[in-house]
Amino acid sequence: MKKLSIPKYYPRYYTAADHPEIIDVENANFISILAKGSFTEEIFYHRIALLKQAAQAVIDLFQDSGKGFEMSVLEGLYWNDKKYGQHPISHVFDTGPLSELNYRLMIRLPEHVNLQHIAAAKDTLDPIHKDLFKGIEFFEYQEGKCIQMLHKGPFIYEIKTLGQLEQFAEENSLSKRGIHHEIYLVDFTTGGSQQHLKTILREPVGQ
Repeated sequence: MKKLSIPKYYPRYYTAADHPEIIDVENANFISILAKGSFTEEIFYHRIALLKQAAQAVIDLFQDSGKGFEMSVLEGLYWNDKKYGQHPISHVFDTGPLSELNYRLMIRLPEHVNLQHIAAAKDTLDPIHKDLFKGIEFFEYQEGKCIQMLHKGPFIYEIKTLGQLEQFAEENSLSKRGIHHEIYLVDFTTGGSQQHLKTILREPVGQ
């Protein structure tokens, strides 16, 4: 039985040019986990692994239903607490300490999956991680008008790509109005060189 490939079903959502562009992003549903802390910490990678386990449990619920689907790619939202003030697009990761960075890890779901399915899937997971699994939830995101660009290579050079997005926003009289969004087209959790990574950097904007 053929399963739905979410990136192929929503191709515009998972595509970005190698230069800044404007995109209107449709509403999307996710299984996600909300947390705070540095992405350099081991717990960050632990949460990714647990999120993927939970997403697979949701997938298993539909394997014999005719509505089966494949695991989509990992995504992340990143933002600072208001106490650190407003920051330009290129400084999301250095406005406040990384230990205080908020993030939401998420994996997109088809429209027929709802919060009841996620609750049922969580009940099948190993209770040894129940404290972390409590943070896994259904999340609906309404992103709307954004600017975006494909970043190739190591994350450490993202600031250059974000700088291009920031300049593009200024030239087009656009202002940051939402949360920094990253879509990881290549799995970065397997270790090794980051030279092959491809990451969509997306920023909600308004006039």
